[in-house]
Amino acid sequence: MPTGDPPQSNLFTSRSAMTLRGTSLIENIRPGDMAIVQAAQPAGIRGRFNSLSDGRVGKFGWKAQTATLVEFMGQALRDEMGVTNPLADTDLVSGCRASILKPEADAVSLTSLVAFLNTLDPPTPPAACLASPGAAVFDKIGCATCHTPSMPGPGNAAPVRLYSDLLLHDMGPDLADGFEQGSASGTEFRTAPLWRAADRVHFLHDGRAKTIQEAIDAHGGQATGARSAFQMLSAIDIQALLDFLSCI
Repeated sequence: MPTGDPPQSNLFTSRSAMTLRGTSLIENIRPGDMAIVQAAQPAGIRGRFNSLSDGRVGKFGWKAQTATLVEFMGQALRDEMGVTNPLADTDLVSGCRASILKPEADAVSLTSLVAFLNTLDPPTPPAACLASPGAAVFDKIGCATCHTPSMPGPGNAAPVRLYSDLLLHDMGPDLADGFEQGSASGTEFRTAPLWRAADRVHFLHDGRAKTIQEAIDAHGGQATGARSAFQMLSAIDIQALLDFLSCI
C-alpha cells in the first residue's frame, strides 16, 4: 500500500512521545482532587476537565483525551504501531495483510504492558531541590498554578509529584494544532507533567522547542502571564528556575 500522508488528509501535526515514568500513578488521581486544584485557580487561567462522551474524565494524552491507562496503551498500540487490540480493534490502514487477525494483540498482551508500566516509578525530587531558590521562583511567577507540584496519592500513599493539574488550558493560537479530542479544542492541551522534563531532548507537544527555556517562551493563551513573568526575571533567577526544573 502507498506510504506517506493519505490524500484525504486535511490537518497535520507532530506529536512527541510522552515519558512513561510515573504514568501509572496518574490513574489513581481522583477527579475530586483535580476539582479542588481547579477551584483554587484564578478565573482567567482556570483549567477545565476534558469531559468525554461517556461522561468520564480524561487524564491521559496531550489533550487528556483518554480516561484510563489501559485505554491509552490500547490506542497507542493501534495508532502508533498498527497493532489492533480489544480496546482499539478497528484497523486504520489496509493492505499488507494487516487485517487477517482481529484483533492482532489480545487482552493478555495489553494488560501485561500496563503491569510493566506500573513498575516504572517516577523520580523522587531530593529535599534540597524542593527547597531550592528555583522552587520559590517557580511558585512566584505562577508556574505552580497549573503545573501543580503534587496531587494526593491513593489511600495513605505519598503524594504524586507530577507538576500538573491534568486539566485543559487554552495555550493560544501559536501552539494550536487544530485537533479536537474529546471536549478539547484545537488550542487546548493538558498541563504536561514535568517529572524528568530535563531528560528530554525536545519539548512541547510537537517537539518544536529544543530547550526548556524555549518551551516557556512559547507559552501563550492562559499561560501568557507566567511567560511574561519568566521573561522579566533576572539572569540569576532564570538559572535558579532552570536548575530546579532539572532536579524535579
